[in-house]
Amino acid sequence: MTSLTASAPGKVVLCGEYAVLDGAPAISMAVNRRAVVTRIPASGNEPAVKSIGLAAGTDRSLFDGAVRAARFERADDYAFVLDTSAFVDADNGEKFGIGSSAALMVALSRSLAPDEASDQEVEAIAAKAHRDFQNGAGSGVDIATSVAGGLIEFRMPDTTVSKLVWPSGLSFALLWSGVAASTRERVGRLVASEAKPSRKALANAAATTAVAWRSGSAAAVITAHIHYTAALMKFSVDHGLGIFEAGHDVLVRDANTDRLVYKPCGAGGGDVGIALATDSAQLSAFVERAGEIGFRHLDFDIDTTGVQVTREHE
Repeated sequence: MTSLTASAPGKVVLCGEYAVLDGAPAISMAVNRRAVVTRIPASGNEPAVKSIGLAAGTDRSLFDGAVRAARFERADDYAFVLDTSAFVDADNGEKFGIGSSAALMVALSRSLAPDEASDQEVEAIAAKAHRDFQNGAGSGVDIATSVAGGLIEFRMPDTTVSKLVWPSGLSFALLWSGVAASTRERVGRLVASEAKPSRKALANAAATTAVAWRSGSAAAVITAHIHYTAALMKFSVDHGLGIFEAGHDVLVRDANTDRLVYKPCGAGGGDVGIALATDSAQLSAFVERAGEIGFRHLDFDIDTTGVQVTREHE
């Protein structure tokens, strides 16, 4: 019988949040905090599913969904350890908001898929299971990022993924608000609200920003993100989403220059934001000021490796 370990990285959405649901491109990067699933032959002494990190109930829901989506019929033959401890703060147990459930679902799907399954097949299993877990909400950009790793452009409805290269001369810092936020709850608010003109404007801004990322120009990325962040703020106000709560609005006002821009990532309202800069001294000073109002610098980097699996045959 075979033992294996599968892992997948977390993610942050750099632009295109919400707009991706309307067919606009999203830019997302994998971060080097990985969910790890260890599958070992059952011995009778180990629990069937052991959770480290996420709440056991959440882990079990993700596990059961992955088993169904993968049509894995031998779950009782194994014990599983689901480790998402890299996604939570060791001091208080709060999640950073970098896609722990999606990363875990991708690692689970890899651990349950046939040995010969491609990354595309693993992504299909994970996307279906994660969509069911979220009651149909979400775009799948988090799943796609955890499968591919690195920096990607993602589009619905055909879930097109294109690999991008990080622009030379562009630095970043991830800043954690310390406040957990629910993507599902905010997407639900958007679905329930009447679409305003700012929704289309956000999609247009996302498309322009994606062009800047594809150009490879750090200066173009900064300029595009300044305009995108303004469009996102208008969109948030019009649709009552509170994307810039938890102090993100303060950092936006403090950051935006021709060499530095800040925005919340993903659903917003807490979790993480990102500062992008072409001036390292400005970025360092900004991170220090962010710390003074309660944000914590997460020393994470891009993870260029997507989903991985290693097997040991006994």
